[in-house]
Amino acid sequence: MGRLKSLGLSAFVALMGLTITVLAISLLINIPLVRDVVLPRQVASTIEVVPEVVYPSATDIYQVEIRNGVGVQGAAEQMRTYLRSKGYDVVEVGNHSSFDVEQTIIVDRIGNLSISNEVASSLGLSSDRIQQDIRSEFHLDASIIIGKDYGMIPPFTALADTHQTSN
Repeated sequence: MGRLKSLGLSAFVALMGLTITVLAISLLINIPLVRDVVLPRQVASTIEVVPEVVYPSATDIYQVEIRNGVGVQGAAEQMRTYLRSKGYDVVEVGNHSSFDVEQTIIVDRIGNLSISNEVASSLGLSSDRIQQDIRSEFHLDASIIIGKDYGMIPPFTALADTHQTSN
């Protein structure tokens, strides 16, 4: 029985010693000077973080089509690139039924003039360039028909400036 008490007492002392050791280490790690030695700090990376591109929320994405009404090759594609950079969903690009459109116009297809006004504003056009021709079967908010004044619209003004400075 004496041996059993001795073994139990040894186990108890060992368990108490382990508990005290764990508590001591825990206290030391929480002391800033010791903690920095035991657990070195993580150093921030030198990788450059590029800011996230902000796009409009889904409720602000409008579906538009672009029609080339002037016959200049690539005009509708250049307009597509510009409008996509502004957050528009360009669902269709192609030629208009004729190439004799004088002024660029925005055609409201769903009866929501505020969308057409926003498209016109994105192109630097006034609201007098908006027409209504509601066509629910088109499944888009507005149509843009590029006219002969295309050189005065933002997607093309930078290109015109480049040609003038290179001559």
